Amino acid sequence: MVHMKFKRIFMLFSLWSWSVTLIAQVSIKDRLNTILNDSLLIHSFVGVSVRDVATNKLVYERNGTLSFTPASNLKLITTAAALDLLGADYRFITRVYYSDTISNHSLKGDLVINGGGDPTLGSDKMNGSLSYQLLMRNIVSELKLKGITQIEGRIVIDPTHFEYNPIPMDYTWADIGNYYGAGSFGLNLNENQTVITLKPSSKVGGITSLQSILPWDSSWSFINHIKTGVSNSGDKSIIYSSPYNPLFFGEGTIPMGTAYAVKASISDPSTLFANLLIAEMNKQGVVFKGTIKIVQSDDIKMNTSKMNIVFEHKSPTIKEICTYANLVSNNLYAECLLKEISFKMNGVGSAQNGINHIKKYLSSKNVDTIGMVLRDGSGMSPFNSISPNQFTQFLVSKSLNTIYVTSIPIAGLQGTVAHICKGSEGKIRVKSGTMNGTTCYSGYVQTNSGNRYAVSFMVNKHEAKNRMVQHVLSTALMEIMRSN
Repeated sequence: MVHMKFKRIFMLFSLWSWSVTLIAQVSIKDRLNTILNDSLLIHSFVGVSVRDVATNKLVYERNGTLSFTPASNLKLITTAAALDLLGADYRFITRVYYSDTISNHSLKGDLVINGGGDPTLGSDKMNGSLSYQLLMRNIVSELKLKGITQIEGRIVIDPTHFEYNPIPMDYTWADIGNYYGAGSFGLNLNENQTVITLKPSSKVGGITSLQSILPWDSSWSFINHIKTGVSNSGDKSIIYSSPYNPLFFGEGTIPMGTAYAVKASISDPSTLFANLLIAEMNKQGVVFKGTIKIVQSDDIKMNTSKMNIVFEHKSPTIKEICTYANLVSNNLYAECLLKEISFKMNGVGSAQNGINHIKKYLSSKNVDTIGMVLRDGSGMSPFNSISPNQFTQFLVSKSLNTIYVTSIPIAGLQGTVAHICKGSEGKIRVKSGTMNGTTCYSGYVQTNSGNRYAVSFMVNKHEAKNRMVQHVLSTALMEIMRSN
């Protein structure tokens, strides 16, 4: 009798538990459907996947198996692969050598700069990194400490750590001349960006005047067609250029008012590095009598093992680089990570080889890669495609890796997601992905009741302003956080 009573109670409790779970799930589905049926999204492609991290079960999906352009959400995959395949403590290394002998303070041989693909070289945006000015100053100071005050040989820059072509084949013409479309070279400098400062005209439509370009290479030519827009109209300028091309030009507008800074990509950082180094030598009284040589991939490789090392620069760790790349959505960092994976695995810093290794890496995590198209490491290519369900499948596989999870920005507080999900109290970590007509968020949401979900929201082909679509997706993320 007692046994039968206990059995009935157990069955009633099980039925209640199942009902509560079902109601909670229906509630999530209904609420998300209401939010995602917003008129802003009515003509766009919307893909959503919400997966329970503990069970790997889908809680909600909309077009979850279809492929979408992920934009910078792809960095979540590239940085995860870099952390696992390179190692969290791995660093890029740039070395400076000299060959031959020093006689009467004169170097008879070459000064060789061996690029290591470091995307942070000469940029002080990350803690512990040197600005390009301080980097040059330190190199020349080390030369003088070696007793060198004159160089009769060449300055040899070797950027062959990575392949010659620095740009993924699908980048658009309007992107590659701007800072966010900068190429990834075997030797990078100042994140391969230069700042063009322009003074607006006193009238709308008037041509702007050039005030400065820093850093500057005397071999460059800049043609300015950028005009003055109305006040508070923002940066609507576009810089056009191509790799290894010293000519670049600007079109579009900047707002009327005070001097305005526009960031452009550097098309040939190796040549710039050499010229900036020579300029610093002149400042410090080191005479350079030789020529500049940029090593090409088909040149005979220089044997640095028999040379004397002057200077060695180590980047921040891969852990730090990945965190920064996800925080500010830095395309260059992601592309260099992709090529460095290839270099470590094959000895050649190739984007395509890096992509092949990332596909194998995803398969090793039991992520279905059928239909997945990867064209770069940053998500800049509009031809990348991945389904929301593939994304959450991948995120579940990484959900227990604290180093990885904490590399993803906290919504409402950090980086490119600081403006969304205000008041979420650190329970939402997502990476943004944005380009014209594309708005995405992928990452993790912890609910108020303690459940944890891997989420991926991808909206493609929308006509609305990105901030408006971001608001809709922010509302959806907050709704998940409030669910049971």
